[in-house]
Amino acid sequence: MHLKTYLNNNNLTQIKFIQSVKEKTGHSIPQGTLAKWILGTRIPRKRDMLNIYICTHKQVEPNDFYLGDPNEL
Repeated sequence: MHLKTYLNNNNLTQIKFIQSVKEKTGHSIPQGTLAKWILGTRIPRKRDMLNIYICTHKQVEPNDFYLGDPNEL
């Protein structure tokens, strides 16, 4: 599942997701960086991918950042 889809399905804003990651992992994500991950213009580093994987309850997997959005085909 793509990060954008996960946020939409769970009614999460970028700010709420950033806060959730900070609470669960202690790691802070800049909002601009998160926006680039959502748009697909940047791929998270290994540590960030692991944090996203954990915080999304394994719904957003590392491979999801490498596969195109099927809704855009």
